[in-house]
Amino acid sequence: SDEALETPMKKVPITLLSGFLGAGKTTLLRQALENKEGLKIAVVVNDVAKVNIDSKLVRERTGTGGDENMADCVELQNGCACCNASDELLQSISQLLRLANRRGQQYDRMIIELSGVAEPKNIRREFSEAAEAGHIALAVCELQTMITVVDSPSFSDLYSSKDAITSRPDLCAEDAAEQEAIDSERKVVDLLVEQIECADFIVLNKKDKCSDEQMETLSGIAANINPTAHVVMSEWGKVSLDTVFGAPKGSSWVAKADDEDDLRDAVAAAKQLSKKRKVSEAAGGGHGEGHSHGHAHEHGQAPDCSEPQCSDKTEGHGHSQGHGHSHGHSHEHGGAPCADSACSIDTARQATTSAAQKYGITSFVYSRRRPFHPQRLMKVILQLPVKVDPDSGNLVDTWELPGAAGGAAAVEAADTGAAAAADGAVGPSVMRNIIRSKGFVWVANQHRSAQYWSHAGHYFELRALGLWWAATALDQWPDQGKADSKEVKRIADDFATQSDPAAKWGDRRQEVVFIGIGMKEEKIEELMDSCLLTDEEMVLYQSQSDKAPPDVVALDFASMSPKVASA
Repeated sequence: SDEALETPMKKVPITLLSGFLGAGKTTLLRQALENKEGLKIAVVVNDVAKVNIDSKLVRERTGTGGDENMADCVELQNGCACCNASDELLQSISQLLRLANRRGQQYDRMIIELSGVAEPKNIRREFSEAAEAGHIALAVCELQTMITVVDSPSFSDLYSSKDAITSRPDLCAEDAAEQEAIDSERKVVDLLVEQIECADFIVLNKKDKCSDEQMETLSGIAANINPTAHVVMSEWGKVSLDTVFGAPKGSSWVAKADDEDDLRDAVAAAKQLSKKRKVSEAAGGGHGEGHSHGHAHEHGQAPDCSEPQCSDKTEGHGHSQGHGHSHGHSHEHGGAPCADSACSIDTARQATTSAAQKYGITSFVYSRRRPFHPQRLMKVILQLPVKVDPDSGNLVDTWELPGAAGGAAAVEAADTGAAAAADGAVGPSVMRNIIRSKGFVWVANQHRSAQYWSHAGHYFELRALGLWWAATALDQWPDQGKADSKEVKRIADDFATQSDPAAKWGDRRQEVVFIGIGMKEEKIEELMDSCLLTDEEMVLYQSQSDKAPPDVVALDFASMSPKVASA
């Protein structure tokens, strides 16, 4: 229909509900609709499993009849909104907006219930691209709040799972026909982590089926995986209306970020959390927290060349123009809640931070300005629980989420030295207490291409992320590299400073966030350091990089802004 949509004074906010089948999304939606306190709510139901039941539930809340009582609900017919139904999702939103237009009443909020297999990052990307393309619906509404509902009793098993989504129809499909509609090769744990990381609110549902210690451990894990989200515990999907109908507190909104923002901000958040934890430990107690926001995922390959001097034969694609937005703020906190009403740290967040400290759940950032040797890096990667049988392709490692049963005693880690890993010795490794790691990686045989490291449980990938910004033409930067752009300034901050011996390498670096239970930070750093090129290897790396295309962007150290590199 070409029926015009009246542009409102204020855009209609959209809430996304993510989570596996059975986590409690529909229950949470029902609770919200039954207690909406007069708010005008529209709903898009997008659950591959039980879609008819879900839409019927919503219709019963809105009645039947003409336009005045028409069900303010649209159900998607063609599966997951992040796949083949993405256009249908936007059409469904437009359909609801036209209905509101005819009534002369604007919605207070829209809620979209995603399928169990839906990927929230892809949904976010769809909204961003549609807005940039000038889609009429997004002149009237905007994605604002992203909520993930977690099945608390199943979390440990799902996180420790080796399964692919296609082998777990119980998480996303109710019958064989629905299962056939699932088109995803992703691992269960990979999607679970994305759901948690791409959220403003994480609802840990079914707390009545877990012990207090289990819930404390789970809340600490969730808070470290996503340091900027509000972690909420619930029974039967009962949460504060502000969680479903309110905007995220503070200025860090997941909906307004993109994948690179997520990763950069995750690094910033982990650095601040680690710093404050060390200050607290040195002082003998207390707590506080800083924050930003962050997330990430996708697919690729591990390095396969054995020589650090190998020329760069498989370059990644350049970063897209306008890639990312700038968001976030940080604060220093003591034990009391922050007086800043916009700050997203509150009593609940401080409680989850305390739980993380109690059960040894920590995070830190590994940062270096020297490339990894690909062979030595592979030996360390194989100390993660990700080994695969070369004949069958099946994972052969056994691993369970540390502290799965709850309680400090369950998270005691074996204090194994880094030396055993250097020669690939079999046995417990300090790497096995890592539950999540992600970040930017610089590998010697990929001089121009940044690599993305992502690990969760049994899942690991190392893939080409794109050219380093130093190797990307300035007109291909966000905002064409203009010095007054906030995003450009954020990228420039990733370049080595003038006093750094690595200044000539631009923004090339190792920057990986590690999150774990009972982690041995120094041992892990020793292990990662053993992968770095030696001084002698750096001489060879320099000579080989001289044969590659030169970097096209350098940092003007006087203004700390990017400039076209001199020939």
